[in-house]
Amino acid sequence: MAMAASRFVVAITCGSALFAFAVPLRAATLEWKGITWETTSGGMAGVCEGDPANVSVDASGNLHLQLRENDGQWTAAELFTTERLGFGTYQWQIEGPIDSYDPNVVLGLFPYGPADGIGTDGTNEIDIEFARWGRPDGPNGDFTNYPASGSTIGERAFSFMLSGTLSTARFTWSSTSITDFLFDGLEPLHGSGTPLETWTYMPEQPSINIPQEPLPLGMNLWCFEAPPSDGNPVEIVVRDFQFVPEGTIPTTGGAGAGGSGAGGSGAGGSAAGAAGDGGSGPTVGSSAGGAGGGCSVSGSSVTSGSSVTSGSSMTSGSSVTSASGTSLTGGAGAGTGTSSGTEGTKSTDSGGCGCRVAPGERTLHLQAWPWLVVALLLRYRRARR
Repeated sequence: MAMAASRFVVAITCGSALFAFAVPLRAATLEWKGITWETTSGGMAGVCEGDPANVSVDASGNLHLQLRENDGQWTAAELFTTERLGFGTYQWQIEGPIDSYDPNVVLGLFPYGPADGIGTDGTNEIDIEFARWGRPDGPNGDFTNYPASGSTIGERAFSFMLSGTLSTARFTWSSTSITDFLFDGLEPLHGSGTPLETWTYMPEQPSINIPQEPLPLGMNLWCFEAPPSDGNPVEIVVRDFQFVPEGTIPTTGGAGAGGSGAGGSGAGGSAAGAAGDGGSGPTVGSSAGGAGGGCSVSGSSVTSGSSVTSGSSMTSGSSVTSASGTSLTGGAGAGTGTSSGTEGTKSTDSGGCGCRVAPGERTLHLQAWPWLVVALLLRYRRARR
């Protein structure tokens, strides 16, 4: 990975006046989640400079961002996508105490245009930030939307508390609205869990007050007005990031629910097929729903449900002829999976009866019984002799 100088200075002459300002440099480049990112080296938001060494990806594919002190110098972490991302759904699964950070610590998740020549500062930005902004008793969360142009800013500050150290942040951005979410724990991309906080920003003039162009996506961990007041380093782990462009439907999904199979009847009673829960997968994950026709023959369970992946499950019961000649047909189940998870695993739940019969063994004909009786009698006579 190539390293650059910490910053460079741009000088602009206006009449007799000379203006100079520092511009952050993109330094080390890394690949993560199928996206190319560039880290910041030098000046960035807050009072600590960005250091590419504070951004890393571990062997499990988790992204680590750090605030740390070395020889009395505190450094921060920041990275941006090299491509611009537009309307769609953005989601982060985070491990870290974002609800109890030191008052000077800020975690930002945001598309930002000005650094890439899109608009001026204070425009073309969509923020999810976890920070108290130097106030120990202040709210610890913010959803903030800066306009495409003009001066109207949409903002929602809130306080929250996690049950542990896992959380999920998400926003959906369109040309007319931005909807933000914060979940306690890890939530699949299209999961329907209850958020800790959600807010929809839908201004009357969306073409002015909502960014309309694709923007580079940034993440940063930084110090607001001073380094952490407790003097401790900070690390955040981003377990997963997903971006689904507007209008894109994943070909497969996780967390699909299978249907229930109706129970058949027989001499031994009835057994109903149970609904199967879909597994969780990545953006293009796998789903499994199970539903089977339940049936019983002379007290034994015969057929079992099956599952179909690719986001949907559908099984139909099998017809089985019992010893008494009664036809038993299991019910059919169906379900559809739509959401995406993180692990790429697949779960199946076979509903219905507990044992499986091969296709050639499903029918027991009555005319076979006399031959079985004769065979048993001959075996008995030979044994006595």
